[in-house]
Amino acid sequence: MACPGPKTVSAEKVEAKVWRVVSSILKDPKTLRADLDAMVESERATMHNHKREAKAWAEKLAEADRKRSRYQDMAAEGLITFEELGEKLLVLENARKAAQRELETLKGKRNRITEMKQDRDALLDSLIQIGSEALDTLTPDEKHQLYRILRLEVVVREDRMLEVSGAFGDSFDVCKLESQCTLTFGRANTWVKFNALPEGDGVKVQFFRS
Repeated sequence: MACPGPKTVSAEKVEAKVWRVVSSILKDPKTLRADLDAMVESERATMHNHKREAKAWAEKLAEADRKRSRYQDMAAEGLITFEELGEKLLVLENARKAAQRELETLKGKRNRITEMKQDRDALLDSLIQIGSEALDTLTPDEKHQLYRILRLEVVVREDRMLEVSGAFGDSFDVCKLESQCTLTFGRANTWVKFNALPEGDGVKVQFFRS
């Protein structure tokens, strides 16, 4: 956990605020769900024209296939030379590859929405299984271990406000080893990142997917 910023800030106060941020996120699945739902909807909002785009690229792909057939027929009938045929087919092949790339990109964006929903549900289910009681029993060392697992970074701004950022990743253990309480989340190399800012008695959190 990195804490650059004014040296006059009390380490104890920083620690208390950091824990308030982390525990408020982990102890409130209802608010966490609302925030993660907003993240999913924000991603979905960028896809409102994707069906139209996919249809347009699919039509271009089909048109390229139709032209290819026509050009081959024209060459067979002697209406164009085989050299001209080769040039036309090369242009069509480039057009087909471009259309296929765009269709794959659109498919990837649709899959991203599905994965985000799965990540959200896996994270929430795991937090519910752990329960707030387990977090309340963490020792200072276990809290710092949790910070490392969350890839937590803390910045003390010039106005002495804290900015806390981190990420939920593959899996982490937030309980004592003998309790066998483990949080497993997402797929390998999948991270939901967050930025948090303590505000009064609450915490303002923004989530985004890496």
